[in-house]
Amino acid sequence: RDTIFDNVQLAGVIQTYRIPAQGTDDYYAVDMLSTLLSQGESSRLYRALVDEQQKALFVGNFPLALEDPGVALAFGIANIGVDPADLEAAMDAEVAKVQQELISEEEFQKLRNQKENDFITANNTLVGIAESLANYHMYYGDANLINTEINRYLGVTREDIRRVAQKYFSKDNRVVLYYLPKPEQP
Repeated sequence: RDTIFDNVQLAGVIQTYRIPAQGTDDYYAVDMLSTLLSQGESSRLYRALVDEQQKALFVGNFPLALEDPGVALAFGIANIGVDPADLEAAMDAEVAKVQQELISEEEFQKLRNQKENDFITANNTLVGIAESLANYHMYYGDANLINTEINRYLGVTREDIRRVAQKYFSKDNRVVLYYLPKPEQP
């Protein structure tokens, strides 16, 4: 845990969790968990922290896909007057819900549809296809994985999402950084 003071106007909370390497079964579940938490305005973090509680102006969560184990970054930009500790607690509460309960079948189907749409969109242009082929060749030595990777996402279960939330998004598996405005000089 650390605090950095800088030339920013609003406080930020950044949580960095250790996650498994790209290509592992758990990585796909972590990626789906991140999508559940933060992709779009109907995501759990956005709905709870921005819309309902109004503790944050923006929130996000994304894994960094690496050949070796990497990190997932969760972050929030605090609303004016919101203490970073309150924002952190609210972020933790949303993760705890996924750790304690299976997501609904409806939410799970929406998540699967999002991942399938993301995959199709990413590979809808020549540039996207080239990037995917290069990624599969560089990380796995097999560009043909472009034809099967969506099945890895579709193989993730609701139980897998809860399990990786418990395993990788625990408080003892992270570093927390508060990024705060510099105190005003007299």
